[in-house]
Amino acid sequence: MKKKIIQRYLSPLILSLVTIVCAIFVSCGDEGEIVTVEPPAPQQPQPEEQIPEPPPAEQMPQPEPPAALPGLPADIAGYEGWLKLNAEPIPPVAGGDPHRGTKNVYVNQTREAIAPNGEQQFPYPDGTIVVKEATRPGKDFIGLIAVMWKEAGSNPDAGDWRFEEFLRSAPDADFRLAFEGGVCTGCHSRVAATDFVFVPLE
Repeated sequence: MKKKIIQRYLSPLILSLVTIVCAIFVSCGDEGEIVTVEPPAPQQPQPEEQIPEPPPAEQMPQPEPPAALPGLPADIAGYEGWLKLNAEPIPPVAGGDPHRGTKNVYVNQTREAIAPNGEQQFPYPDGTIVVKEATRPGKDFIGLIAVMWKEAGSNPDAGDWRFEEFLRSAPDADFRLAFEGGVCTGCHSRVAATDFVFVPLE
């Protein structure tokens, strides 16, 4: 009997409590909702800027090799970039000289090769080329090119040097071979002690 009385009064009470709880949840609306926050998506690494690779060496434009002036041997092309033996232009010799004019002398060797201890060594190495250029008095262009080639066995009496001299009369004219061989050897034999080369390295 007592149990029935308790159930009779308790059941409405439980029902009331459930109703109140539901009402609270309903009245809360969005504020009571549980919001699930999605973690931010991992950022995709940005692709690195692609730097174009340089083309292979054979496809890269190559600078044009220097060309010898018309009438001159091809193997002295670009001699102006070689080692210059004289520090200052050599003025004309009073009374005249075979290479009349203001001169510069170049060699296709490095300073270290011909003066390894700071002092020039003789003879010059095989394969050496010496070029003397001269601007004639009263002219403003190079009118004379004299060349010496050191070639083993070519000329034992003159230190194995081969000589040629080229002349031109105008800045737009071709050079022509004027002298070679004995006429040059006879003069250069006076400086056999410095391997037949007049101008020392300065």
